[in-house]
Amino acid sequence: MPTTFRWRAVVALTTLAFGAFGTITTFGQGEAESLSASFRKAAQRVLPAVVTVRPLDRPNPFEGGLPNGRGGPFPPGMMPPEGPPREGTGSGSGVVIDADKGYVLTNDHVVQGSSRVVVILEDGRERPVSQVRRDPKSDLALLIIDGKGLSPVDWGDSETLDTGDWVLAVGQPFGLSGTVTAGIVSGKGRGIGVAMYEDLIQTDAAINPGNSGGPLINLKGEVVGINTAIKTNGGGYEGVGFAIPASRARRVAADLAEHGRVRRAYLGIQIGPIDQARSEQLDQFRAVAINGVSPDSPAAEAGLIRGDAILNLEGKPIAGPGALQAAIEFAPVDQPLTLTIDRDGERKEIKITPKPQPESFGLPQTPDRPEPFVRPEQPGRPGTEPPLEFGPGARRFRGRPPVPRPANPNPPAEPAPGEQPDEPKETGFRTNAVRFAALGLQISEPFPTLARRYRLDRPQHGLVIVDVEKDGPADRGGLEAGMLITRLADHDVDSLSDFREALAKGRPGEDLVVRILKGTKAEIRLIPQHPDPEPRTKESESLGREPESATY
Repeated sequence: MPTTFRWRAVVALTTLAFGAFGTITTFGQGEAESLSASFRKAAQRVLPAVVTVRPLDRPNPFEGGLPNGRGGPFPPGMMPPEGPPREGTGSGSGVVIDADKGYVLTNDHVVQGSSRVVVILEDGRERPVSQVRRDPKSDLALLIIDGKGLSPVDWGDSETLDTGDWVLAVGQPFGLSGTVTAGIVSGKGRGIGVAMYEDLIQTDAAINPGNSGGPLINLKGEVVGINTAIKTNGGGYEGVGFAIPASRARRVAADLAEHGRVRRAYLGIQIGPIDQARSEQLDQFRAVAINGVSPDSPAAEAGLIRGDAILNLEGKPIAGPGALQAAIEFAPVDQPLTLTIDRDGERKEIKITPKPQPESFGLPQTPDRPEPFVRPEQPGRPGTEPPLEFGPGARRFRGRPPVPRPANPNPPAEPAPGEQPDEPKETGFRTNAVRFAALGLQISEPFPTLARRYRLDRPQHGLVIVDVEKDGPADRGGLEAGMLITRLADHDVDSLSDFREALAKGRPGEDLVVRILKGTKAEIRLIPQHPDPEPRTKESESLGREPESATY
């Protein structure tokens, strides 16, 4: 009798186990089907509003491959971590935000420099773009087309997004229109240097060449971001993509639609994170250091000085340079704000009144810069280098290509003592490159061979960095091969002799302030002249850290 009972118990338990497994399997399948249905409904809701934006005076980016043989090229906005971005190389995506008025939102870099643009709707119909209203500072552009038969999207609230939320990226990667990819929000508030103003959403939804300007949507089919860039080593999707949040995109689009430009406020200060020692002293790690104050600016009038640390804005703690920049950007103009600062260990409250930001602020200073309403039949004109204040690690921002200058007619000077001539085996072709051993870099004047090698679109002034010694001073200062050095300390450098003269005028042991061009972006870097106590690691270069310095 006990044996029979045991067998019955075993049979009962086995039955329960299989029943439970079946229930779990059914539950899991139901969850998967529910998620699949959510993806499907969200995609169906937004796809009719997603368009292809095609500049007509650019080559087709999906014919042929990269010079390095990796397949399709980087379109504008696809940012490799090394080397200059490939600008002006093809079409992107866009999204209809107002059907009645024919408004299409896309990335500024998708249409930058183009004289004619067309929009291709989901069903294949083509619409010429009658106006392009650009905002390079946010990398957004508003296109105006015939609104007949358009389907608009609905905006979502990007502020409610959190890490781990499902999102879909929609666009035309590699020319494949109507493509939808899924992923999650990987992070928020990222800054990677593709625009002057950034607080990007990071996602692992696949973003590839052609996705730029397309929408990032939530599971309701609402637009929560505009896809703009990726981080990649190989030239394609590697799980790290970025989108401009809808909160910024909506504000920029509204101003472009109503005013033809984006109205911003500014204080006139250069900011960066405070150092570790001071953050511990203040017991506020995310406080912001003032690294410079522009003359005749609101900050100067309010009495702010270099060395002040901003702790609070309107009584609320500051969450880093990016957060402060975003708060001031759209702050009410001519309405006083209260900043709590620390100055030499003493806390003070400062009243400051933001002023309207000049339209040219942070953009190339050139008298023939196009008006905010840029018609596609008017070719874009090149500008000068973007102006930047000197300071360590000045925040990067997008500008236009510099004005071409004539090549130096004088023959290159012979290497000075302590310098070494270029070795052809390193570069693959003969140049007049010279290695400055004390700086850990090799530079050359911009000959055509170098221009082709580093894909410089037009004649450049300055000196091309040909090689950087690993863990040397230039490497520690963030310099890379392919960058152009245009200024050393207070001296423009158009030749090797200019560089030597500027170098000779520097003070021994003093860090060198270098202005460089990386693609079309102007940057300020410091070449340290003292040993690096802590060599850089991959962790120290991780994505999403606060910019070392920003000007606004």
